[in-house]
Amino acid sequence: MVINIWWLGVKLYRNPLTAFKVVKHLISDFQEMIGNKKLVRAFKIDGRYAWDMFNPAWPSPGFNSFFQSHLQEIKPTNQNQFGLRRLLIAITKRCPLACEHCSEAGTLYNNDVLSCDEFISRIDKYVSQGVGQLIYSGGEPLSRFDDLLTMLSRFKPSCDQWIYTSGFGLTLEKAQQLKRAGLNGAAISLDNHLEKSHNTFRGSSKSFFWVHEAVKNLQEVGVLVALNVCPTKAYIESGGVEELIELVKKWNVPIVNLLEPRAVGNYQDKDVELDIQHKEHLKKISDQFNFEREFLDYPTVLFPAGYRKAKPCGGGISYMLLDYDGTLYPCPFCKVKMPEVPKQAALCEA
Repeated sequence: MVINIWWLGVKLYRNPLTAFKVVKHLISDFQEMIGNKKLVRAFKIDGRYAWDMFNPAWPSPGFNSFFQSHLQEIKPTNQNQFGLRRLLIAITKRCPLACEHCSEAGTLYNNDVLSCDEFISRIDKYVSQGVGQLIYSGGEPLSRFDDLLTMLSRFKPSCDQWIYTSGFGLTLEKAQQLKRAGLNGAAISLDNHLEKSHNTFRGSSKSFFWVHEAVKNLQEVGVLVALNVCPTKAYIESGGVEELIELVKKWNVPIVNLLEPRAVGNYQDKDVELDIQHKEHLKKISDQFNFEREFLDYPTVLFPAGYRKAKPCGGGISYMLLDYDGTLYPCPFCKVKMPEVPKQAALCEA
């Protein structure tokens, strides 16, 4: 895999030594970010290898595009290219749920603005610039299922493609259609290990059922599954995160992604953001499951905010959000509008 990245650098810089130095820099940055520890697991699915949900699986065209852009971010080759690697696309604001923490509460249930062709036209520009990973979100991206299939099919030859979803209504038949169209991964939202508590949080008596159904159906067709978890302060203090990880292990899901509650949307002006002790606890859990071999048969537990000191947020630099109306933002939480094709990306401070 590293040789693959080096070869991308050779073609990019037309100099093997320059490529070696840039790849060495890339690896050094990653090792510094994780505290010079060694990850204890990776995953093989559908003939490809992955270690998290933020880097495309290898080998794949999406992997090549993603890491060529990553190299470009470290050492640009000219002024017309930029190191954008990942594009999040909120294809709809429709959603069957009413989640307590919804960050899109201000625009939720708005009518779709862009047609499928208009979305494809915009996404094409970024794929041609080297974006290697596309993430379809919402609202609930499954609410626009036929258009989602069309977009997946369009970018299947060139990109690693994920959905961020509640899993609501994701039957086996739909999982098969998504896989055929080009879906590589799905991050499904689960916010409590207790069915009733999760359903209350999500505003639906069927949400937990559909999370589990979606997990099983996607796993059956060979899609990499992760679970997005947004733990509240009370949930962390009660030991709920550890209980949820045990449940995820039983479900044989390989990745748990711990997200921070943010004071936006339904949480606007509320005291929901985690205190330092909560973040330290989640970072400790993440390190425990990712780097200690005694937990080898547990899922990888990601906590991106835990590495914020070593690596600032990449919003507007390595990834951006294309909203349902065509507006570009650095990330889903930072509502500072950006130019359509940024020449100088601005770091997201959210």
